[in-house]
Amino acid sequence: MKKLIVHSLFFISIMVVIILLSLFLIPNKKLIDNSLYANIDKHHRLDSLASPKIVFVGGSNLGFGLDSKRLEDSLHLPVVNMGLHAGLGLKFMINEVKPSIRKGDIVVLSPEYHHFLNNSLLDGEKILVALLFDVNKKDLKYITFSQALHLIPLTVEYSVSKLMRKELDVMDEDVNNEFDKNYKRNSFNKYGDEVMHWNYPNQVIHQMAGTTVSEDVSSSTLCLISDFDQYLRVNGAKLIIIPPAFMASSYLGYEKLIKNITIKLKEQKTPFEIKPQSFVFPDSLYFNTVYHLNKQGVKQRTDSIVKLMKREISK
Repeated sequence: MKKLIVHSLFFISIMVVIILLSLFLIPNKKLIDNSLYANIDKHHRLDSLASPKIVFVGGSNLGFGLDSKRLEDSLHLPVVNMGLHAGLGLKFMINEVKPSIRKGDIVVLSPEYHHFLNNSLLDGEKILVALLFDVNKKDLKYITFSQALHLIPLTVEYSVSKLMRKELDVMDEDVNNEFDKNYKRNSFNKYGDEVMHWNYPNQVIHQMAGTTVSEDVSSSTLCLISDFDQYLRVNGAKLIIIPPAFMASSYLGYEKLIKNITIKLKEQKTPFEIKPQSFVFPDSLYFNTVYHLNKQGVKQRTDSIVKLMKREISK
């Protein structure tokens, strides 16, 4: 029995070493110059800005949904858009900005509604593993112990795909259209906004019209937001929560969930600063998903945020 245990531990140790070596030494060729590399540029801007500054935190609803230059020019405060991809997980998005927040800063949090539904979008999906091991290893320091446990099976799967030379296309890109072929690190401007799509016509959108989601709101997500609010208060910063942009034809199936999210956030005194319906735009203003606005949609949403932020700053 003792010999069996020793052999088992030896085998497990060998497997762990192989997995770690594959993660750190075998590159994922599908990520060369990928849009995930914009994370490095966003952090550079975040750390280089003086306070007070405005930091936008969320997924691609922000990456594809802001004109930060217009915000900066209108509000006379430096702006950085950290929004990149919902699959990185809300916990990571929050933890990666914490060390850079200073007194007087304003953090605008805009989670996708899917972050309130399940744990995978709280702790991160496979795309987070790709970011951590193939794009920006410095981001490993933002991973909590509970996240690490959640990411273990995803990390093993990602490692095996490398060993088999079948790298996972973690971005789920449709390479049949011209936009996705060119969606790279340089698709983002210096503020962190994805602007390349401003020059493209609307793509085929995978609509969720007719889809009805659960009405239950994740208590873990609510707790994470509440803790973040407290953290910012202690450090002399302010949290503003705004809803994501959302496509009108898909809104009905999410209406009850969104209503419950609004109620729960209000109960814990971290409410949306603007009604979710205000950011439900016509389908014609979306580019390629229910969260990604086209150039005209970006302008309308940015105009609304400028008005909101002027009110907040004047306080």
